[in-house]
Amino acid sequence: MRSALRIAPLCAGLGQRVVFVPLSLPRVSSFPAQQVRVLSISARSFARPDHHPGRGESRESTAEMLDRLTAEARRRGAAESATRDYAGPFPLGAGTAARNKTWTAWRDLGIAGKAGRMFRQSGNLFIVVAGAGLFVVLAIALSTELFAKNSPSVLYAECIDMIRDSNALDRHLLPPVAFTHSPASSAPTRGTAPIKHRVVRHPVSGREHLIINFWAHGRGRDEPEPLSWAKRWVGSATDSLRTAGTFVGLVSDPDGEERPLTKEEVETAAAEAKAEREKAAAEAQQGPGFLGRLTQSFNFRPGVKSVRSASPAPPPPGTYKMGEVRADYVKNAAGHYTMLALVVDVPSSRAPYPGRAIVYWAPEADKEGLIERR
Repeated sequence: MRSALRIAPLCAGLGQRVVFVPLSLPRVSSFPAQQVRVLSISARSFARPDHHPGRGESRESTAEMLDRLTAEARRRGAAESATRDYAGPFPLGAGTAARNKTWTAWRDLGIAGKAGRMFRQSGNLFIVVAGAGLFVVLAIALSTELFAKNSPSVLYAECIDMIRDSNALDRHLLPPVAFTHSPASSAPTRGTAPIKHRVVRHPVSGREHLIINFWAHGRGRDEPEPLSWAKRWVGSATDSLRTAGTFVGLVSDPDGEERPLTKEEVETAAAEAKAEREKAAAEAQQGPGFLGRLTQSFNFRPGVKSVRSASPAPPPPGTYKMGEVRADYVKNAAGHYTMLALVVDVPSSRAPYPGRAIVYWAPEADKEGLIERR
């Protein structure tokens, strides 16, 4: 019995049903019924369907099975990749199965089939048409905003160019000067607000005006100028080279050599200066005459200095770091905006006594302009 149990696993590996019955039984009646057992082992699930042990074939090992499956997978992958394009690990196209799919002829389709095919085929056309329409709308919008003569962006760039070409801001702001759409930041950043502008009608003439507002930011008096060391180095090097070239004779002095004054010219200039001083001293000692003093005694008007309030002197450049820029445009007969005035109020137009830098002021601005002149 024990030898039969040892042979059972081997037979089970061959996929056969094995029944073991004791060979030597003295008397069947001497054994209980539950001790007589029949061992039935079925190993069909562990065997290959095409394996027949009776034909002399050797049993396939696990390593050989893995090698066979790997080779088959590689062969199928190579055949699939030969008929399909890839973008890296991602396949392109519908593949061989979809390309070999048979399509029903149009005449064989019913009404529902024809409608379904038209709907599926028109999806691609709809996507192409929608994309082309969005491209046209975007192109028109960008061209209108960036290249139109009446665009606020174009007029804003024109104002900046005029301010940079003018020296009107030199008395108020220190360079470098940056321009922004709002007074919040001192440098243009992404996500800033659009250019502030408004279209109004002149109350008298009824002509259309465009007012543009933006801000200019300069450098404070205590702030160092960017790359000042490089500018000083370049300036000193240029002066040294010019001096050396003048000494050698390669560069001529643009100012020319000053001619020394002669003795007669010096004496004449000294005599003229002495005569002017004596005349001024005599006039100061003489004072007003009798009629002049009599007239002043009956003059009850206060002095000019007490009536006229002198405007405060402008502060030195760099006192303020910000200025409000305002531009006034009027639409002409051709429908284009022409500039009337371009001013910069430092620090802003709402300050009590702002310093104003007039960059441009047309003669027509005194009558037609909407920006008052101070």
